[in-house]
Amino acid sequence: MKWPFKKKEPDKVTMTNEDWVLLSRMMFRFINRDQNIPKIINMTDFFTLGYMYNPTVFSVISWRANAAKGVPWLVYKIKNTRKLREYSSITRKDLNLHKALALKEQSLDEVEGTPLNELLKRPNPAYSLADIIEALFVYRDVTGNSYLYQVDNPSTKEILQIHSLPADYVKIVGGTFLDPVKGYRFEEVFQDMLPPEKVTHWRYFNPVWHSDGRQLYGMSPLVAAARIINNDNSGIDNQTASFANEGVKGVIHGKNTEGVEYSKEQMEQVFKKWKKTTERAKAGEGNIGFSNFELGFLKVGETPVDLGVMDSRKFNKEILCNLFRIHPSLLSSDASTLNNLTEARKALMTMSVMPDLDSLKEHLNDTIQRAFGKEWYIDYDVMAIAELQDDIEKLGRTLQNMDWVSINEKRTATNYDARPEPWGNFLWSSIGKMPIGADIDTGFDEIDENLDKIKSNGLEHYKQ
Repeated sequence: MKWPFKKKEPDKVTMTNEDWVLLSRMMFRFINRDQNIPKIINMTDFFTLGYMYNPTVFSVISWRANAAKGVPWLVYKIKNTRKLREYSSITRKDLNLHKALALKEQSLDEVEGTPLNELLKRPNPAYSLADIIEALFVYRDVTGNSYLYQVDNPSTKEILQIHSLPADYVKIVGGTFLDPVKGYRFEEVFQDMLPPEKVTHWRYFNPVWHSDGRQLYGMSPLVAAARIINNDNSGIDNQTASFANEGVKGVIHGKNTEGVEYSKEQMEQVFKKWKKTTERAKAGEGNIGFSNFELGFLKVGETPVDLGVMDSRKFNKEILCNLFRIHPSLLSSDASTLNNLTEARKALMTMSVMPDLDSLKEHLNDTIQRAFGKEWYIDYDVMAIAELQDDIEKLGRTLQNMDWVSINEKRTATNYDARPEPWGNFLWSSIGKMPIGADIDTGFDEIDENLDKIKSNGLEHYKQ
């Protein structure tokens, strides 16, 4: 049975007042109509020289993307817009799990079996929603931008499929200064333009303003770390070269200072012995050589340890982790950090991933509500986040001892369905768990009445 979704066309209001015209001319006056807006950087380089080339960059971004893709999304119908605003506001701040779940229960009703549920279950034939979430996070972290393209039903305008676009190839097409984004185009791949109402652009803020409009692209945190990444790549190259071929570390010279020179044959003999000793050392058979000549050695090269490459790479790792608000212990192999892994994973979710999921949720709901109506809402399931289970258990233990809160209020706070009337709304005392103010037949009155009858019958029998 088809769910009775009703298409609601978005309200299109042309902003023609003087303030808007003035601001638009200031911001977007030099945007070239129908021309691709240039990017601040070559975004593909951040894939080839950063994400694909540097293991630290790949690890940091993968931690975030994998954590985000594992969180399920649900479909809701809005029942209280004011409470929903409060719920959206509280999730952007320090997470108060109890209050957030209570506000979510008061503002949203979960629904199933709708076309929107089917869309989230299979966004397109090739990828699941988890795959798309992962792609959105990776593209946004590397290039500063993520693009989601929707395929509509031509008659009802409902969304049938959603696809993640390769962000490093997408370019914004300039329009007028009043409407600067005319559409999106695949750079050097396809010249046809994608209309802006079918593309969701999720990006980082870009403070670098330019008259040609390139501030419309997001700026990746990797831009700020470009020199750190280059430094780290050079450190890896140095280590690799040192392991593969140590190169010239010094010069062998004779200690004889009386002008006596070694013959060519003598020099070749020294080099052969040195090479043989080096090969024996690499094979693990000792690294001490002997010679009949009086020799000296002048050091002219440094090892990666001498150059501080290892220490520098540890410092680079911490900087890259800080850029994306994750704890460096997640990337550490040091056994002493394993005790902090649980807290680091929780911090990854609460400080890094969940704030971005909230940002993505706003963009997705704008797209969903334009297609299906203002009464529909999608949200990620906080209760399904494994890193928050300790908080949920603490919340349950706290609620258990709160006798001034009803059973249904406790169930709502932990995302369970309410119990039927009247027992779910009673207040239970801690002594024997008796409902306060409830008139309950304990059966003692009937027992007392039967005892009185037995006593009465026994007394009459005695008199006879």
